[in-house]
Amino acid sequence: FHLGIGPERKAARLRFLRNRWAERLLKTGKVKLLTSLKPGFACGIATVAVDGIDPGKLVDHLWEKHRIIATPIGHDDVKGVRVSPSVWTTLEEIDRFCDAMEPVIKGGLK
Repeated sequence: FHLGIGPERKAARLRFLRNRWAERLLKTGKVKLLTSLKPGFACGIATVAVDGIDPGKLVDHLWEKHRIIATPIGHDDVKGVRVSPSVWTTLEEIDRFCDAMEPVIKGGLK
């Protein structure tokens, strides 16, 4: 599959998906992206931190309420949620992730 679509197209797709959710969530003004959006620094994986929200609790919420898989990162110097779409992740799935995140960003976990 990788050779079939080519590494350049695969990387472009992953950056597109990452940028779609990251740019939307950054517009809230209440998140910090811990991964650079600049080409050459990262591809599809990015880590986002939500002010005042524990990454582990947020990941649990995403799974329990929305069946969205993400990974909590809880190192001393980096705390956030790692988001890892794949080339076959749909735009609808990316938008569903944002739809699940935005109420938490605005009002916290309930």
